[in-house]
Amino acid sequence: MPAMLAARRSGNPTPVPTPRRLAAALLLGAAAGCGVTADPAPVLNAVMPSSGYNDTPLNLAMMGSNFRPSYRVDARTGNATLDPGGFHVWLTPISPNDGPAIELGNVVWQSVNLLAGQLPADAREGPYDVTVTDPRGRSWTKKRAFQSLGADGTGPVVRIVSPPSNTAFAVGALVPIVVTADDGVGTVTGLTAVMSSGSGALQPYTCPVTGDSTVNCSFKLPAPGAAGTPDELTIIVTATDAAGNIGDARAQFDLVRAPAFNSMSPTAGGTQGGTQVYIEGAGLSQRNVPVDVRFDGLPATIVGQGPNSLQVSTPEHVMPATVPVTITIAGVTVRKDAAFTYVAPPIVRNIVPTSGPVTGGFPVTVVGDNFVPQTTQIYFGDAPLRCPRYSSANRIDGIAPPGMGTLAVIADDSVSGSVATQTVPFPYYVQDAGWSPLDGGLDAGLDAGWSAGGGPDAALNGTGCPGAP
Repeated sequence: MPAMLAARRSGNPTPVPTPRRLAAALLLGAAAGCGVTADPAPVLNAVMPSSGYNDTPLNLAMMGSNFRPSYRVDARTGNATLDPGGFHVWLTPISPNDGPAIELGNVVWQSVNLLAGQLPADAREGPYDVTVTDPRGRSWTKKRAFQSLGADGTGPVVRIVSPPSNTAFAVGALVPIVVTADDGVGTVTGLTAVMSSGSGALQPYTCPVTGDSTVNCSFKLPAPGAAGTPDELTIIVTATDAAGNIGDARAQFDLVRAPAFNSMSPTAGGTQGGTQVYIEGAGLSQRNVPVDVRFDGLPATIVGQGPNSLQVSTPEHVMPATVPVTITIAGVTVRKDAAFTYVAPPIVRNIVPTSGPVTGGFPVTVVGDNFVPQTTQIYFGDAPLRCPRYSSANRIDGIAPPGMGTLAVIADDSVSGSVATQTVPFPYYVQDAGWSPLDGGLDAGLDAGWSAGGGPDAALNGTGCPGAP
């Protein structure tokens, strides 16, 4: 650089800097401070963690600003390479009687705001000032930035977060387990869990650890045990820290037998739900453990419960279908595919004629949907349609029973049930004295050899109806 200034004073042309000359100039400038802007001194704001035990080496992070690294420059090529190890960090005890200053090992530059280093083991207990020195020799000291706690004599605090207390599991159920271990400012080095039952069966699991002070671990283990014997399920979790201290936790739960699903009756019902279904099996009522029964994934209502049987009311289903049925007890689900058939219930939409005399005995045609032979019945109030004859899924003919006032006509099926809101009103009236041909009611009409256009001319149910043999 003096040569360049002399060249300018003499009026000679300034030489073009080659990479080698530029590198040399940078090195000389850095050494002499000539023409190079001075970087601000480093500032240390905090050390993390700010305290720790001294049983093992401890990784520390120095946070601050103006952590500017040095560079290695190749004078021949001019290439500059970052030197991340040009910083030094010292811990100086507050009391001189606590020993000499301790230099951190493996100090590495991370960014202009972060340095990393390792405090050797056996740092004497007490507070320390922390000093950071950059590659240019400039320093910054943070008073009482670190506290050595001495030897770690306390084990990690272990918690079994899940399952919650008062939970029961069936043999073979996958038990979801969540555990934590917290060693404060120490380091968790191991975390294991063992699940066992009274039968002696064990299920161990080792959680991964990463050298942190806390560990959170989630996993699932199958509940061990004899399939048909109620038992106790025990979970024991053990954690170890870097000093060899141990902490543990344990929890116990009811262990019940896995359910069995043998049969059910009836196997069909209406889409509107409410069909009473009886289920036979085993292990269906144990220690007040909740039972969940589902038809095609929809929850049924438990009406009655015994050790080997259930009575449930079916849920509503949006459309006719044959669906699976599942029973879940204490984490174990048993399933039967194509176990129950939902059938659309019959619905009355119209009646011809739309009214009739109180004596009954006249032919009617009931029009609707989902009529089924042998199982669908038509009712005028509480009185069944007489001499019913199934014509199609949309039509049933028969003889109207006697009635008074206006009665609701409804279709009911022994399999699919009925829909109480789907009725058609039928008003009865008192006929004139000279009314015929069924004067005297149904019996008189039948004796007269009843026949009418559109009405039944043959009966399917019983005798005594028109056309019956």
